[in-house]
Amino acid sequence: MAKIAAATAIEKFKQNDVQPALEQALDNLEHGFQQNKDQLKQAFLDTFKQICIKTGRSQQITGYLIYHLLLTNMLQRNYTYAVVAYGPEGYYKEGVQVGEQDCSFIYRYYQTMWQQLDKIYRQYILKIFEPDLEKIMLAQLIYFHQYVVQLMRYSLLDALETEEYQAIAKADQFHIQTGPYFEPCAVIHSEAKRKEPLKIIRQLQQNRTHNLQDLRDLDLSNLHCPQTDLRYADLRHSRLEQTNLINSILTGAKCKNCAMPRVNLMVAMLNDANFDQADLTEAKLQYSVAYTGKSRASLRQQAGYTGASFRDSNLTGANLTGAVIMGADFTGADLTGAIFTDTDLYRSRFTEKQLAQTRFTPEQLKQIESVPENR
Repeated sequence: MAKIAAATAIEKFKQNDVQPALEQALDNLEHGFQQNKDQLKQAFLDTFKQICIKTGRSQQITGYLIYHLLLTNMLQRNYTYAVVAYGPEGYYKEGVQVGEQDCSFIYRYYQTMWQQLDKIYRQYILKIFEPDLEKIMLAQLIYFHQYVVQLMRYSLLDALETEEYQAIAKADQFHIQTGPYFEPCAVIHSEAKRKEPLKIIRQLQQNRTHNLQDLRDLDLSNLHCPQTDLRYADLRHSRLEQTNLINSILTGAKCKNCAMPRVNLMVAMLNDANFDQADLTEAKLQYSVAYTGKSRASLRQQAGYTGASFRDSNLTGANLTGAVIMGADFTGADLTGAIFTDTDLYRSRFTEKQLAQTRFTPEQLKQIESVPENR
């Protein structure tokens, strides 16, 4: 009977106390993350450069750079990730620790939640004990870890372009990952020194999933690839002239410096996609979607989107009719002849010069965030 009573108490504790506390903590974390994401990015980049320098000094061919969430650290309220460089074999050979990543900003919300529940569980006298709370709190880590994943993805393009990163001796297949030690990790970035362009084109035409794949420096023009999954794919410096990607998923795709004139991205998902300095002349972007933040209805499902970017891109004659582009950065983009009919642009950023040169409705001007030319 005592075991049944304890089990019932724990379920009641989870439902009445843990779930509301988790939702409040994640709500606060989402707000704090969005408000401070650029400062967090800079701090990540500063640490990343030092990690790359130490990785280079290890004098090994690096196949994996993994940011490890260590449960022992979490139990000791030490919110740093151990960063380990592994060879091409991954876990099969011992890696070299090349640094630590301070994640205390993200886990301060986790710590506050723990402190709150530490007071509440004591009301369940002789039914819930400290080890029970520890077990429950460790099960909530995944919801906070996803913000580490999002921060790394938000910082990634700047990180990849640093001299320190480019100097690392990388294996033919190279990966940046993060997750618990010796468990499957979230892939942040992948690189392949050798590619088979014809095989890749064939797979694209067969609508294979290409999320997180290295598709840089390829000519993928004039392909018919509707409904293709390109989440977090790296397409930098590739050519996609007149390629049909209607109704495709490009969430987090890295399309910086792509040549994409007349590409068809109608009804595509462009959340967190990066099109900086891309040629999107006469691109078809009708009814495409790029959100920022997240819905309260999915508070525990993922970290909020940080916004798509079209900085310094060429959107001459591009058609964005009916698109929903929230929180995107259009600063520096050439918008000559771009069509924004019925486009939702909530919190999207344009310079004052762009606003003067582009036709926006009074309603759209209320939605838009105007920023100085030199921002």
